[in-house]
Amino acid sequence: MLSLITNPLRPDAASSPVAAVSAEAEVAALLPDVLAVVAAVLAVGRDHADAQDAASETMRRAVEGQGRLHEGGPLRPWLVGIARHVALDMRRARGRSVRRAASDHADGTAAIDHLPGTRPGPFEQLADARRAARVKEALATLADGPRQSLTLFHLEGLGYEEIARRLHVPMGTVATWVSRGRKALQSELGEEEITR
Repeated sequence: MLSLITNPLRPDAASSPVAAVSAEAEVAALLPDVLAVVAAVLAVGRDHADAQDAASETMRRAVEGQGRLHEGGPLRPWLVGIARHVALDMRRARGRSVRRAASDHADGTAAIDHLPGTRPGPFEQLADARRAARVKEALATLADGPRQSLTLFHLEGLGYEEIARRLHVPMGTVATWVSRGRKALQSELGEEEITR
């Protein structure tokens, strides 16, 4: 970042190579102060990319505006002031970007309403409806115990213990009904329907 500053910020530095090195060292010594200011304003760490970008922008503006620095004037307050303004500009831009993303569209809908949906298309809906109808028909062919056990386990998400309480049967019976019901459905629907 500082290698970009070949001409120091002091107007009198061009007259002497020693003065140029001294001014560049002074600027380099102020870099931690610049990083501290931008990190504080942006509420990020000094190593954060935004803080590094703001420090680079500060140095760029300082080089471009070196004519505004009064000869012999203090360098630190001038650089810190630039750093503060750069960081505030970045913070305002970030806020505008967030507000713009969340703002309502002209048609009265929010930006999130214009994102593509994850709802299945019509062909997927038709295939799902056909699959559900086949499963319902296959379930109807099962005896009451396996049918109720499978329904409670897969559709309502109940565990074996709760199913056993509801159906007033031992838990081993529920496990047997679920296992036998799955095998019966598998043979009725075919292997590809069970794995989906």
